[in-house]
Amino acid sequence: MNENGLKILLVDDVDFFRDVMRDYFKRTPVSIFMAANGEQALDIARREWPRLIYMDVAMPGMSGIEVCRKLKEHPKLAKIPVILIFTPNRDATEAEVRQSGCDAYLAKPFGREDFLNLGHRYLFHIDRRERRVPCQIPVQFTLNGRIYQGRGVDISMHGLYIEFREELHPDKRLDLSFQLPEVSPHQVEVKGRITWVNQGFPRSNMSMPQGFGVEIHSIDLQSMEAIKKYVEQS
Repeated sequence: MNENGLKILLVDDVDFFRDVMRDYFKRTPVSIFMAANGEQALDIARREWPRLIYMDVAMPGMSGIEVCRKLKEHPKLAKIPVILIFTPNRDATEAEVRQSGCDAYLAKPFGREDFLNLGHRYLFHIDRRERRVPCQIPVQFTLNGRIYQGRGVDISMHGLYIEFREELHPDKRLDLSFQLPEVSPHQVEVKGRITWVNQGFPRSNMSMPQGFGVEIHSIDLQSMEAIKKYVEQS
């Protein structure tokens, strides 16, 4: 348990997504509680009084929207900030999510930065930094239907910096493929978003080669384990 008594509740019926959310808080001094359904979420909220709740909308039985409404109807639990996570027009509409009384919402797909920045609004203790380690790996990426080759310079659990000299624009979606042969023969396949571009003169970060930073938005479990092992062993 953390010394300051801060608690965050993560609610999702899928084990994988609960584990991913939990990993986002590795650098944050909080105690993490997890619930697999709405009833568990309400029980934990009543017992532990978390300072923040992240909750998926699409759950069997009681949906995240229903749970949020129950929390906001409670005279004391209503004060806990609730962030709902949903796939627009599949799990619910944006209007339905807003009408739940939630404090904020996050549309899928999203990345670590979006997830933590939103939570940071309600709990300033959330640490948005993460460990990055150097690497020298060929990276193939597809952007706007074209295939390019770059070189990975550093990597973290949720991001990658790629050396690349052609002109690019931020906030572009792309598919990436690379290997980390030191730890796994698995071909890492991820989807990501260009979050910053370090090109031209003068570059925003002259200590790095020309290129761009990518935030990982979608990754399979085996690829995530390969990156995790590489970061931990470097």
